[in-house]
Amino acid sequence: MAENVDLQAKEREERGKNAARRLRASGMIPAVLYGDGDGRSTALAVPDKVVDYTLHHLGDNALYDIDLGSGAATARIVDVQRDPVSGRLIHVDFAPVDMLERIEVTVPLHVVGEAPGTEEGGVLQQVAYELQIESLPGDIPQEIMLDVSTLGMNENLTLADVTLPEGVSLVSDPEDVAATVTAPTEITEEELEAAGVVEEPSEEGVEVEEAEGEEETEEVSPEEGEGPADQNLQA
Repeated sequence: MAENVDLQAKEREERGKNAARRLRASGMIPAVLYGDGDGRSTALAVPDKVVDYTLHHLGDNALYDIDLGSGAATARIVDVQRDPVSGRLIHVDFAPVDMLERIEVTVPLHVVGEAPGTEEGGVLQQVAYELQIESLPGDIPQEIMLDVSTLGMNENLTLADVTLPEGVSLVSDPEDVAATVTAPTEITEEELEAAGVVEEPSEEGVEVEEAEGEEETEEVSPEEGEGPADQNLQA
């Protein structure tokens, strides 16, 4: 797990769309820090570039040490809002975390290694791309790897086969398939026709048909009494 990200924040006094536009124009975005079980929340302004960079490089489970000037809080992002057109970050919600209390989070699952089944012509398919785990906030991994170097043809690996870091336990169903190697699917001509796929004749085939047509054309001999140049023959 990466180190906590230091985040300078300030409390927001102005609310509303116009205030939010001015805030974003200054390089900050509106944010909310939820209360620690007391139902209260604090409206914040945080630097958008720092948060956006962290989300892209450390993922959704990064921890932030939020400096409020009058105090600090360790939190993680629980909700992100982006502009649907530009993709620009426009709002985030933080929830405080207790570094001594285990929490459930979702982490990405990535496949590593080469499956022997692919050397036999099989196709490797990753079925699960994330999994639910439980751990202390400081032990949350950015991602978890699934080694497929033992996966043969027509074999599966489940989430139970994933090696988890120390202190991390699996919450997802361990019997869920994570990756598999299957034989390639062969598509019959009947299936192609049923799908409306019609094979167009090749240009070479068209040329052959035209050539055959030319060969079958009958030659017309000159009329009797006429020469090859349509001239009358002398008796």
